[in-house]
Amino acid sequence: MMFIILRNVQFRLAWLSYTASGAATSITPVALTLYLLDTHGGIEVLGLVLGARTAGFVLGAILGVGIIDGYSRRNVLTLSSAIRGMAILASIVTFSFSVPLLCATILVAGLGEGIFRGAYQALIGEVVAEKERQQANALSTLSNRVLLVGSPTLAAILYASIGGSATLLATGLLWLGSAWLAKLLPNSRRVATTGSGKNPFSDFGGVLSEVARHRWFIAGLGALVVWLTLGFAVQQLTLPLISRDLLGVNGNTFLGVALGSYSLGAAAAAVWMAKWTPRRPGRVAFIGLSLYGLVPLALTIPAISPQWGIILVLLAYFLGGAGIEAFNIPWFSAVQREVAPDKLGRVFSFDFMVSYAIAPLGLILLPYALTAAGQTPVLLICGLMTVGVSLIVLVVPGALELADPLVKRGHDQYNSAINRKGQKPGGGETVDSC
Repeated sequence: MMFIILRNVQFRLAWLSYTASGAATSITPVALTLYLLDTHGGIEVLGLVLGARTAGFVLGAILGVGIIDGYSRRNVLTLSSAIRGMAILASIVTFSFSVPLLCATILVAGLGEGIFRGAYQALIGEVVAEKERQQANALSTLSNRVLLVGSPTLAAILYASIGGSATLLATGLLWLGSAWLAKLLPNSRRVATTGSGKNPFSDFGGVLSEVARHRWFIAGLGALVVWLTLGFAVQQLTLPLISRDLLGVNGNTFLGVALGSYSLGAAAAAVWMAKWTPRRPGRVAFIGLSLYGLVPLALTIPAISPQWGIILVLLAYFLGGAGIEAFNIPWFSAVQREVAPDKLGRVFSFDFMVSYAIAPLGLILLPYALTAAGQTPVLLICGLMTVGVSLIVLVVPGALELADPLVKRGHDQYNSAINRKGQKPGGGETVDSC
């Protein structure tokens, strides 16, 4: 049933472009890591290059907030994928003689990724009917999760078989293929929005005003920040250590199984959400986000009971993955429905900008907390904060429906008047029933 949405030609082309882009995005970090360790050794250069990629993504999201709605989605998707492809191809040349130039090329590739994601989500809001958007978002999520599971293994196989340069060449060609697929989309004309074009950031305040109109969005973005900086970050830091302490030489295998359990839960939730549209999507979304708090809480168990710890950690990762996608799919669908069309791409870019710009703070500050207070107390606090903040959001007006209350009440009153009188409010013509 999920794949019925692919009958929409515009969405199908965009989804194929997104999938090709996602494959390249998933392969690139593994290929870069292996190639850098073999050519430069140590983790210092690796940290610089991967950090440049993250910085590029944030810069791309910031740029997207300024300009993304002033141009056709087709052109933005095409250009952003082409930029990434050319940047990765250029990085192959820089590997042998200049780390700063290598960082610059990877930063440009990350910039293209930051622009692409906001434009893709906005495109779904334009070319997919509202009743089908949840399916479209679920299919996008499912393909992304499948790629996250399979692409790292594929990257390792490619690297062992054909080497680092050829593997990066393959990722560059995937991005150029993504650009070609996006170029096949109809080039719908867009009315340039204020703040786009010659003076791209002049209407940044207008984007902030649009965001401020949706209290559920602000609250949800706050919950996302807590999840990324505490719940997600703390498991990144502690899972490898706990896996090694728990299973010794087999710890890396357990780490992989735990992350695979997370992706399996996410894929299961994507299939489920494609078939079910909840009456109050916000309730499902924020309860789902709160489930990720079980991950850091479960990571405290191995120190007490290693045998039960293994089972509970795997279960928590499965539920956490399912919960994140139970959040993401209604969240994207709600933004596509509620945000003004001329600001949709920029609001998505604002979402990614805030989330990914603040998230590294957790990775920077949590190691000090873990050293000062100990692993178990920090895991407990991060887990409880993730659960608590996600559930508190449910009291914010509009959060249960992921819709602005005044707008929804207006629609309800209109529909109620039609159902009660069989005519439009104000004495208009009778509405035929069908």
